[in-house]
Amino acid sequence: MKHVKIDSIYVIRLERGERIVESLTGFCRQKRITAASFQGLGTCRQAELGFFHRRSRRYKFRTFPQDFEIASLLGNVSVFQGKPLIHAHIVLGGSDFTAKTGHLKEAEVLATCEIVLVPMKRALARKIDRASGLSLLDFIPNS
Repeated sequence: MKHVKIDSIYVIRLERGERIVESLTGFCRQKRITAASFQGLGTCRQAELGFFHRRSRRYKFRTFPQDFEIASLLGNVSVFQGKPLIHAHIVLGGSDFTAKTGHLKEAEVLATCEIVLVPMKRALARKIDRASGLSLLDFIPNS
């Protein structure tokens, strides 16, 4: 991973073989980033995507081993159980020009993944929502 800070924004380049979610989590831990938004593009393979089923209150995950263009990577950073949590969704384009999309559990960078990460001054926390079973953003007044 290489990065540069421009004003308060980080421009990050993940290298071949790096894992996107793992690398971003480590970066946020190292830089003590507790809230941010990010966007990215690049190439990847071994993408594990999820879709949340409301009735079962569970994600169904599927791994796609082929090579992809990352057409869009969007997400945010918050804190859950004292650690940075990356919440990301991704749109992947295949060689047949079809798209795969979903919640990004993990993917391996193929050539590069370029990410612009914008930290926020106020920390964002998550807590488990009983109704959905998801860890949702928890807005605490005046914090």
